Amino acid sequence: MIRANLLKALLGLLLLLVAIAVLGILFDDEMAAATNWLVARIGFAGMCLILLVTDTLVTPFPPDILLVLIAKSELSADWPRYVLILGIVSVGGGMLGWAIGRWLGHRPAVAALFGEFKDEHRSFIRKYGFWAVVLGSITPLPFSVTCWSAGIMALRWQTVLAAALLFRIPRFFVYYLLIAYSGEIGRLFG
Repeated sequence: MIRANLLKALLGLLLLLVAIAVLGILFDDEMAAATNWLVARIGFAGMCLILLVTDTLVTPFPPDILLVLIAKSELSADWPRYVLILGIVSVGGGMLGWAIGRWLGHRPAVAALFGEFKDEHRSFIRKYGFWAVVLGSITPLPFSVTCWSAGIMALRWQTVLAAALLFRIPRFFVYYLLIAYSGEIGRLFG
């Protein structure tokens, strides 16, 4: 199951990179104009707010779109700082999501839904919970779902925070570099 999810996530990432590379080759000037326009309207603080909401609540919005905004706009001149801040905001959003999951886990309906699962798999969750959060941190799967689930399953906050800090922030840097240089890689093969 973990292998299948990881393969799906990697396939999703590959498709995203191919799409960005193709768009970067075909519409480089248009993408730069659009991203600069959008960054001018919402600003970096707006980008951080969007990420905080999407990594706290369960939404289908991937944070990689914000990395595209940085890579294709004037923000790219100081990208390490912006990517680091987005990574930290994402970890904060994930921890808020964990808190929401923890709060929901005490609700009777949620407790009834997850209660038997928690009891049957408690040792598995305790043993591999860190790696489940790592998987959710590095793949394009919604990070908020991972963190909510960790909260509902009563995974310790220290475990979730450690996995998020060690893997979510570096994931932003790796994905940024892949996105920023996907056009150049595409030109080599095109």
